[in-house]
Amino acid sequence: SDVQDENSAIRALNESLYNELKKENKLFAGILPKIDNAFSAINNRVNKVIIGNSSKLIQLVNGEAGTIIS
Repeated sequence: SDVQDENSAIRALNESLYNELKKENKLFAGILPKIDNAFSAINNRVNKVIIGNSSKLIQLVNGEAGTIIS
């Protein structure tokens, strides 16, 4: 929620919150295609999408980092 603060990452994102954040201009161009593609996958029966830094792969898999798209 604050691009300057890594600790303010949004842990879970649904389409309602995504649309709200876009409307408030709290998301930037680079992340929009990633999130759009994540929701496309969810809408095509993918169970879970996690967006995060690949250097934290173990934490991402364990649900300790990144943003879960649902």
